[in-house]
Amino acid sequence: MKRALLQEFKQPLVGISRTASNADFLNKIPLIIDNIADALGKVNLANSKSVVVVTDDDIENLEIALMAYSKSPTTRVIIRTYDQSFCDNVARLFPYAQVICTSAISAEVFAAAAFGENILSLFNFDTQTILVVEYMIEAGDTLNRLLLAEVAYGYGVVPILYQRLRRSPVKLMPSDHIQLDVGDRLVVLANSNNLQRIERGEMLTRTWQVQVEKVLAQDGIFDGANEISIISGCNIGTARKLMYNLP
Repeated sequence: MKRALLQEFKQPLVGISRTASNADFLNKIPLIIDNIADALGKVNLANSKSVVVVTDDDIENLEIALMAYSKSPTTRVIIRTYDQSFCDNVARLFPYAQVICTSAISAEVFAAAAFGENILSLFNFDTQTILVVEYMIEAGDTLNRLLLAEVAYGYGVVPILYQRLRRSPVKLMPSDHIQLDVGDRLVVLANSNNLQRIERGEMLTRTWQVQVEKVLAQDGIFDGANEISIISGCNIGTARKLMYNLP
């Protein structure tokens, strides 16, 4: 999957292996079969953006990462590990590397999936596991009838896709003014803590307010009420009453 994404984004990619054990893999990317130390000298390492080390041995992954770093200190190194304590120690001792523990990520995905949501994908960003989560809005959901602004700022997630009733066109990076309703589809970026808050309906404290000082034109009463209703989610009747009775 990671290979397919890199190729989709047209990123140059080359693999290194000691053996040609995966014939299918050979047909999908250029592959150098050699001793790892020698192979690192054949892949134009100095001009590479990153090296991803994913053998089944944590110690070997660390050794290869150190070799890659010694040959090209400016190349970003990503190390896969299976043990969380090993991961923490390596991350502390070698801050130049991005160390990803597969068991920890699997645990987060499992916990998130336990909430009943559809986990589409995940990635590691700034030491956090970010989940790509799909919601299908149902009656009684904590997200139902919320504006996307309330979802984003109330739960600390990033809405990236919205679709009404699965029949309408998909909207990428949708407007904050959209209000969710039963049958809507929403995809967000979130961490596991965000998902737990959504599940429990625990929104962050609101720290903003709308203050209207005066209306400069008569049309502003009508337009202003509409904007207040859209931005804040309050009833349109309440917004119009406010605009007609300014202090």
